[in-house]
Amino acid sequence: MKYIKKLFGGIEMTWKRLLILSAAAGVISGALLCIPVLEDTSLTDNGATYEWWIFLAIVIITNCKKPLEAACKTFVFFLISQPLIYLVQVPFCWLHWGIFAYYPPWFVMTLLTFPGAFLGWFVTKKKWYSLLILSPMLLLLAATCMSYLHGTLYMPPRHILTELFCIAVMFVLVLGIFDDKRLVAAGFVLNIALLTAFFFTDVYGQPHMVSNIRGMEYDPDMSYTAVSSDEDVVKLRYEDKYEPHGWQAEFYKRGTADITLTGDDGSRLVYEVTFGDDFYVDFKLKEQYYAP
Repeated sequence: MKYIKKLFGGIEMTWKRLLILSAAAGVISGALLCIPVLEDTSLTDNGATYEWWIFLAIVIITNCKKPLEAACKTFVFFLISQPLIYLVQVPFCWLHWGIFAYYPPWFVMTLLTFPGAFLGWFVTKKKWYSLLILSPMLLLLAATCMSYLHGTLYMPPRHILTELFCIAVMFVLVLGIFDDKRLVAAGFVLNIALLTAFFFTDVYGQPHMVSNIRGMEYDPDMSYTAVSSDEDVVKLRYEDKYEPHGWQAEFYKRGTADITLTGDDGSRLVYEVTFGDDFYVDFKLKEQYYAP
């Protein structure tokens, strides 16, 4: 227990230590994302979701003496670590510098860390309002945990390390920050309530994945609308940042469905898509109709 307490208030968070932590977090996260065999595993989840960043941010915040210090150091941590994640990937990713198209949402989050950390510092007061301030982070951790659960239930033990990490952090934060047993008990009850609520409200027990349609039958310069014959199996959406391979197919359960792409010139492409065991995905061009 004393080591948990030390983690949240017993470390001298100097600027030197902060800069080392920022660089290490960015480089390690980026390097893990460059290893193909680790793709879509717990070791690369921190490139998409917030669990590790929430944990590190609260470690920084709780080891600062003043709210302004917490705001400045947390902001600098994210300002350094997040771009480094993408910079490390540039030589290894097929998008190269285009990988920075993913950065803007994280930059917005970086800006929000300044006011967020300023307010977050007041968890160190260890009062009832401290638990209230901490609760949004507990909510995000619970949501992240349960958002991965459907994949684990479909194909164990996929992403189970992330889920266990989220649950562990939720309870470690309560134990590490609060001394009053009543607040600790309230925090435990809140954690259990959040996990239970997301368990029953998130889609779980069904597969969900995203895959690109990499065929070049369609014109990347043309606008298309997409219709699925069975949206319980698959939905399709287009994202400009992936041009020219921008169609993203989201699968919800095993099965086969047709996806029809209709171009603005009236041409149509019909793909037969199959989502099978072990997340097997197959795209097949079934029919093609040229513009009248």
